Amino acid sequence: MATAIKKKSAKKTAKQPAGALYLYGISLPAKKSVDIRAEAVDGNAAVESIRLGGFDAWISRVDRSEYADRLAENMENLEWLATIGVRHQRAVGDLASKVEILPARFGTVFLSEASLQEHIAGQKKSIQSVFKKIAGAEEWGIKIFRTATPKAPAMIEASSGTDYLKRKAQTVMPRKKEEDPSLAEFVEALSKASADTAAGGKASAGQPSLVWHGSFLVKRTAQKKFAAALKKSTAKLANNYRVECSGPWPPYSFVGQHD
Repeated sequence: MATAIKKKSAKKTAKQPAGALYLYGISLPAKKSVDIRAEAVDGNAAVESIRLGGFDAWISRVDRSEYADRLAENMENLEWLATIGVRHQRAVGDLASKVEILPARFGTVFLSEASLQEHIAGQKKSIQSVFKKIAGAEEWGIKIFRTATPKAPAMIEASSGTDYLKRKAQTVMPRKKEEDPSLAEFVEALSKASADTAAGGKASAGQPSLVWHGSFLVKRTAQKKFAAALKKSTAKLANNYRVECSGPWPPYSFVGQHD
């Protein structure tokens, strides 16, 4: 008697969203297992490493639509930006405490392992050079704020109406800001205790008293020397300025275009 064969109907499965690789940074090959406890940028995926081109690329597998196709749009969403930015920073910080990492900029995404591998291969010599520079070093941020009140302009005295107008014009004409030599001395002193220095850009309008900001790459073996230089140099500015120091951070300011 022939036996009827019943065909099982295939279960319908939900279509998986297209994926992308969110990059946190690149490290030299880890010699032992690295336990990363920080959550991924999306709050769900794992922070993992893949060996590409002789390096470990630290990534999370994320939704392509949110983190690649609509990344520019999401960057304008302050709530999204704050949440994802904090997760990115925590993940990189966790990695930096366990491996020598070349951190990637926030929002660095690749659509496939092949495209990430191609990127690393094209930058291999530069990446190796940067690793030599940042080896055993951390980044420290410095901000200098003016605290002294600028002197009020002197009263205009003139012997004639013409003289008066000339002097008044001089007071309203835009003047080139004179740099305080003590600021240059401060930066020079800290630079001597550092492996490298990266000056920041122009201060934002929201911080009008900020007169200088930048970062210093400090070898861990030179931290005491840097701390001593910072203490001594800060004391010299105490009458007119306030100095803020933050860190240590992964060397974001010293990785160039290799992320």
